Amino acid sequence: MQAGTQFWDEKLENELAEGQLSGTTFDRYCMVLFAGIAAEALIYGEAEGGENDENLFRSISILLEPPLSVAQMSNQARWSLLQSYNLLKWHKHAHRAAVKAIENGCSLSMVIKKIEEAMSLKK
Repeated sequence: MQAGTQFWDEKLENELAEGQLSGTTFDRYCMVLFAGIAAEALIYGEAEGGENDENLFRSISILLEPPLSVAQMSNQARWSLLQSYNLLKWHKHAHRAAVKAIENGCSLSMVIKKIEEAMSLKK
């Protein structure tokens, strides 16, 4: 089974083509990229996967102008993982709804609907 995060985002693609990512776009991208690792850590207490996501993060980080240093990559990865972990923890009801919908074979639109329903019930 192949795991990892795949993106298609026009803004992200355009910014990458220019060799520049805005800070906001890069932060959001990294949070999504590390969300799978964060989810594993939250649910199982540790994360075993994520190697493909980490490799993708490194690849993007060195393509930037200027490229991120090893220290900057480390800090960005830690920050992104923490942000993703906290969002999943704060919204665990929505995360559970998404997992259940995926396990039941729901379409992406139905998974999104279940997340939205869980978020609206929590308010």
